[in-house]
Amino acid sequence: MKIPIRNADETQKEPGQESTAPEVSEGSSESSAEPAVAPHAEEAVPPDVRVQDLEAALAEKTQEYEATREQLLRLMADFDNYRKRMTRQSDEARQFAMADLVIALLPGFDNLQRALNAACQGAAPGSAAIAEGVSMVLRQFKEALAKVGVREIQTEGQPFDPTRHEAVDTVRVPASEDGLIVEEAQRGYMLNGRLLRPAKVVVGKAEGDADPGGA
Repeated sequence: MKIPIRNADETQKEPGQESTAPEVSEGSSESSAEPAVAPHAEEAVPPDVRVQDLEAALAEKTQEYEATREQLLRLMADFDNYRKRMTRQSDEARQFAMADLVIALLPGFDNLQRALNAACQGAAPGSAAIAEGVSMVLRQFKEALAKVGVREIQTEGQPFDPTRHEAVDTVRVPASEDGLIVEEAQRGYMLNGRLLRPAKVVVGKAEGDADPGGA
């Protein structure tokens, strides 16, 4: 018995089955695809409204810029003041760092001055040599103090100044010398314009005047 062989491309049809393929009329012009919908165009913004929006945005940004600029200027000013304050404090600390040391040395300086005065007044042999040696030490001491800003306070013949002088006594003087310093009891010193120790002085007082030092 022979078995019929068919190609795979052949369409198998059952006996009595009709083709279901749709028939298209030759004269039909309608397409089966749906028509494309055109996008809606954006609504046009009036020019005056657009300008107002831009002006409002510009005003807002300008205000923000001015606020930021003012804040920056204040910050720069604060920093400059801080820098100046730190510099001033550093200079003051450097200038007056030796104040305590100088004050501690002043009594020894006073004793050297007294020794020089005693040596100058002495008549014993060798007093002149001693006076010369002490004078040299005092001169070197003064030069060293001057390098760090120490200055002696002027006294004799100067008007009494309670900010730099301390009156320890008064003496009767003519009216023309009233309020002037007559004698220095202890030398005073300044350090870079700041009082280290007031000078103790004797002040002249005319008849009937008040005591300038309260002594």
